[in-house]
Amino acid sequence: MIVTTGSEPKSVVLAHAHELATIFDAPLVSRGEDSIEKLRGKYQTDDILIVTAKGARLERKGQQAFFFHPNTASFRIKRLERGDNDTMLSACQISPGDKVLDATIGLAADAIVFAYATGEAGQVVGIESEPVIARLVRDGLAHWDTGTQALIEAMRRVQVEESDHLQMLQSMPDNSFDVVYFDPMFQQAVSESHGISTLRQLANNKVLTEETIAQARRVAKRRVVLKEGTTGILHEQLGFTPYRKREHQVIYSYIEALEGSER
Repeated sequence: MIVTTGSEPKSVVLAHAHELATIFDAPLVSRGEDSIEKLRGKYQTDDILIVTAKGARLERKGQQAFFFHPNTASFRIKRLERGDNDTMLSACQISPGDKVLDATIGLAADAIVFAYATGEAGQVVGIESEPVIARLVRDGLAHWDTGTQALIEAMRRVQVEESDHLQMLQSMPDNSFDVVYFDPMFQQAVSESHGISTLRQLANNKVLTEETIAQARRVAKRRVVLKEGTTGILHEQLGFTPYRKREHQVIYSYIEALEGSER
């Protein structure tokens, strides 16, 4: 991988590029007038991280560009500000001050909504096993500056941990979080946004296991919640109870945390 910028980067963009070059342990090279393909040939790499005033995007040969975007979080928070409900928050029984572990953070749209709902007194930690996704999402959460103040403040409160979720759950004490949440990559891609389709190229597609859910129930104080696509059957296989199951809509399901005697 190499890191570069536009042809005439401003100082703030150049500083951001230096920061990401350090994070990825990759050389920062001057773009000049070179095309992406010319840079690939010059530096013999398939991966080019381009930093501009709009943020950072990964150009990987043969794939769509990958970049952070708050995605659905923006309009979901606007709806919450108007007093509307959010099915995910209802399924998780979220209250201000709660601690939420998003074990499959992806592009962090759900984590941002959690951070808005739990507020300044709450805590939202997201886990991402793929280093490129984890680092670019963490960077995006820290640098994105478009949208309402509520959205931006929520983004800044989300913490991203680069780890395998089972290993991280195994290392955590009992009752560490009020809710543990899973949104694994849907097995069927239907009407995906650009962000989700590019995420799918890089994401870890490992299926959730009974051991992972057992650890999540130990770590959770309240419940473990699972989000699936419209045809998902993982909740049935793992013993979750549907919170809402309607045709043509995502399925939220839950399983209660282990009681003290079961731990």
